[in-house]
Amino acid sequence: MVVKVQSVTRIALFGALLYASQLALSFLPNIEIVTLLIVLFTKHFGKEGTFSCFVYVLLTAFTWGFGLWWITYLVVWPLFSLVVYKLRNIDNWLVWAIINAVFGLSFGALFAVPYIIVSPAYALSYWISGIPFDISHCLGNFISALVLGKPLDLALGKIKQIFERKK
Repeated sequence: MVVKVQSVTRIALFGALLYASQLALSFLPNIEIVTLLIVLFTKHFGKEGTFSCFVYVLLTAFTWGFGLWWITYLVVWPLFSLVVYKLRNIDNWLVWAIINAVFGLSFGALFAVPYIIVSPAYALSYWISGIPFDISHCLGNFISALVLGKPLDLALGKIKQIFERKK
């Protein structure tokens, strides 16, 4: 398998955009467009969107440190991208908004999984204490996908066509 410079460049760029978008909205509790961008990058560029998740997770760790949360990030974001890859032919942005909302709502539960090793009761209390944040994550993901999804999808589709014509 030959790795193309364009592909590696897109992966790095997408990872940096995910990271920059997370930082830009970090003052809002659990409101982000990372989920939406992963959907867009994966829909249009396939597995490059998944690989960009690893770049994003690494950049995030360099900022916030390596901890148990980082291991969960390392699993959750690429896993979400793989789910998107399987569903990439969906063109209805209401459906994508619902998928993004469900992911946002389940984020805290996914983060509680490693704590089962410590104590199932601790994992449950960790998840329950974060439900208000999961609800804001859910709503933010739903609204961002509903409002920005289709216009960004169209724009990224046009950009992709320009790159494909230049080959």
